[in-house]
Amino acid sequence: MITLDTKVDEIVRIPGIVKYCIEKGISLITCSDVFPDTLGKLLEIKNACDPDSFVKDLNDYLESTPRK
Repeated sequence: MITLDTKVDEIVRIPGIVKYCIEKGISLITCSDVFPDTLGKLLEIKNACDPDSFVKDLNDYLESTPRK
């Protein structure tokens, strides 16, 4: 389960997650590499309107997507 305290470098390893986040308006990748902190910090910097809702939707997406 992903939380606001989950490190972004752990999240980007999940297949399809980068695309999902970009479609939702949040890029996990900076100009040089993966964002080097937590998802909560990234959402704060990006001025996400509802970080808790973003994380809930992200976990819902992961639960509904079959894994290989």
